[in-house]
Amino acid sequence: MKIKTLILAFAAVVALLLPPTARSQDAVGQMVSWLTGDSSVGGPSCTTGPKCYAEDIGCSTGTCGNCNNCCRSLDFWGSVEFLMWWGKGTDLPPLVTSALPGTPADVAGTLGLSSTSILFGNEMGGNKLQGGGRITAGVWLDPDHDIAVGGRFFGLGGDTTRFSQGSTGDPILAIPYFNALLQQQDAVLIAHSDVSSGSISANLSTNNIIGFEAFTEIMMLRDMNRRIDLIAGYQFMRLDDELGLSSDSTFTSGFLTGTRVETNDIFRATNEFHGGTVGLKGRMARGQWSLEALGKVGLGNMRQQVSIAGQRAVTPAGGGGPLVSTGGIFAQASNIGTFERDTFCYLPELTFNLKYHVSPCLNFHIGYNILWLSDVALSADQIDTSVNFAQPIAGPARPAFAFVDNDYWLQGINFGLNWDF
Repeated sequence: MKIKTLILAFAAVVALLLPPTARSQDAVGQMVSWLTGDSSVGGPSCTTGPKCYAEDIGCSTGTCGNCNNCCRSLDFWGSVEFLMWWGKGTDLPPLVTSALPGTPADVAGTLGLSSTSILFGNEMGGNKLQGGGRITAGVWLDPDHDIAVGGRFFGLGGDTTRFSQGSTGDPILAIPYFNALLQQQDAVLIAHSDVSSGSISANLSTNNIIGFEAFTEIMMLRDMNRRIDLIAGYQFMRLDDELGLSSDSTFTSGFLTGTRVETNDIFRATNEFHGGTVGLKGRMARGQWSLEALGKVGLGNMRQQVSIAGQRAVTPAGGGGPLVSTGGIFAQASNIGTFERDTFCYLPELTFNLKYHVSPCLNFHIGYNILWLSDVALSADQIDTSVNFAQPIAGPARPAFAFVDNDYWLQGINFGLNWDF
């Protein structure tokens, strides 16, 4: 659904930007001239037309770039973009369940039963559309605009997936897990009409999605309508996310009546990439329109860090302060801590921008961008749903920690303003 929406929006904006004379045969003609280099196809050439702002009118003389034949020794350029992107998201395990009324307390909320329904989890989270921005700036080092250095920074606003529900016992609320001691599915009851009342809240937050590049751009092939540059440099990117799960339950029957139990689990993951990048940047121009494509790949080190913390607080019915201990539900002594590792990562990226040049030094664009990361550790992937509450007295040391990483991508539409001065 997101891809269809973005494609339709892209097509609508392009159609509105096209002048009336270019919405039919002229538009096709300009595309043919881009691909073939035939200046007789698609409208007037730069030598006869009044507005050929996109074309590199100085390249035929070998004296300048495409900004108004300025021929200065140093020419600056830059762009500001608004990003509408979304990420692949995180595959969440089942974290909150319910059961049909009347389900016995000893099996209520257990996975695999027909009476159990999943309220949160067993789905993708953190994959909503999010806004952001990107700034690019550079300077040509020679009057012919053959060599440039520049930098680019982008950041996204992040995404949050939330769940919260309370109950006096109906509906039933539970947190499912695999009982590593009994080797069977089980659940921690939070609210059940025969046992307790309580609430569960969960929060998945993807944030600190930022990137920076410092690059050199070298002209490889160039004529009035087309140009290909080599891009090479340094690339940095960071992506963090955090999953929190908390419960608050008060016993309403039995000898524990009035006892309150609170649990809190937090899983944090940080991914930081440093590496070199290399790629090609191509450009085709005709009249006031240009089509630009950038393809590159980053190769380097991904620094992964995962932090796991958990806490349980029990407040007796008779009063007094809570008794606090380490370990919640999925965060126990066997996996609590901070873990780090370095792994090789590749980061390919493709960008396509359609530009409309309103003057020799000013243009607007709409485009598409996809960025892929080969090895990303996300918080939800680090959860071991096999739990032994009897450790270390009996049974295996579960949950256990082991790094789990997957491919991750970001993609979406870019809207931008570009200038040369």
